[in-house]
Amino acid sequence: MTMKLEILAKEVIRPDSPNHLQTLHLSLFDQFLPSTYVSAIFFYDDHQPNQEETLVHRLKKSLSQTLSLFYPLAGRIKEGVTVDCNDEGALFIKARANVLLLDVLRNPSDADLVHKLIVSPDHADPGTWPLLHVKVVFFRDRGFAVAVSASHKVCDAASLSMFVRSWTNAAKGFADTVNPEFAASVFFPPADISIEFPPLLEHEAKSKTKSFVFGPLMIDKLKIRASCSLLVPQATRVESITALLLSCMTKSRRPKTQAVTEFAITHTMNLRPRVPLSFLPRKAIGNFFFLPLLKETSETRMEIQETVSKLRKTKEELNELITKDPEDSNTNSDEAAKERIISAMLSFLCEVSPEAETYAVSSWCRMSFYEADFGWGFPVWVAPDTVDKTQVVLMDAKDGEGVEAWVTLPETEMAVFEHDDEMLVYITPSASVRTK
Repeated sequence: MTMKLEILAKEVIRPDSPNHLQTLHLSLFDQFLPSTYVSAIFFYDDHQPNQEETLVHRLKKSLSQTLSLFYPLAGRIKEGVTVDCNDEGALFIKARANVLLLDVLRNPSDADLVHKLIVSPDHADPGTWPLLHVKVVFFRDRGFAVAVSASHKVCDAASLSMFVRSWTNAAKGFADTVNPEFAASVFFPPADISIEFPPLLEHEAKSKTKSFVFGPLMIDKLKIRASCSLLVPQATRVESITALLLSCMTKSRRPKTQAVTEFAITHTMNLRPRVPLSFLPRKAIGNFFFLPLLKETSETRMEIQETVSKLRKTKEELNELITKDPEDSNTNSDEAAKERIISAMLSFLCEVSPEAETYAVSSWCRMSFYEADFGWGFPVWVAPDTVDKTQVVLMDAKDGEGVEAWVTLPETEMAVFEHDDEMLVYITPSASVRTK
């Protein structure tokens, strides 16, 4: 589907209260992360054309209020190591699309369309400024969308969810209950400049992103298949779907070469619900994740039960890092746990070969994105943006039970992957989920 997007207005929104910290230090892993945005777009159908100015005014006013709490997002990154919280502001764009909202909902696999709705036209740089940009897009009919992009140097997906929750509360006139804490540099102290990470592999092949929906019934069937009485008696929906996708993704790359090649799998884990509140608040804003590494070769058959077992083992290993070591009886147990986590993360990162393909899996499930009500009702659909690499982003479906998987692969591999019979058994036509 061809869509034209007209930019109607651009404005810089600044915090309405300037009383805050002036400099925020980026953490060890903030510094390592590539300069990208963490983005999500929220689609709404409860809107009349004559309400546009009222809607935009409310969004801008509440955004200014929210930036007073999330003030680093209105700043500028300096020399890749600090955020100058100078209230330079966030970029706010108003735009109009020449298509109906229903046209977008009926083309759910068109990730290029979603990307066009999200991306800033001003070549925004998440490594400098703006650290937050918002785009409000009105469709030809009564629908509209709100796209929110925050620099990955400052926010992870859970942070983005907390920001959106705070913004929606402000838009409805509620007192904010988020009270964010920017503590990443305390949990992961900034890097010694002598530390060198392996360079990131540049992907020259053109990639393709598509979404695949797993309904509750098929998830239950997949969980039964993925469970093993000896290894993992009861696989979770995220473990089961991840294992299936990895099996099919790795199969799609095998015809490319006869030589044995290495590849790596990372499965991002949100640390907030896993570590004690004593050293990581649940409302901490930043990149608070654990990134375990699975190393495989092209000869490996990614059997679903075995992959689930490996994924579960990484969770158990993280729990062991968090749990107090008896030998640490004379030290601060929280600090000792932090040091073990940092040491393990550094070890994993240094083990990644620049030449090895890396499959990155991230779960945004249970992050309440579908609760983003600015005062015009809940979104009818929420989608993430994608980046140019081999990756998977899992999100809750609107019903809260299904899962929508956004998969990015080189175009040649996607052509094989999307027709994999093993996967087609479990997926639901995604358009039928969003246009009911």
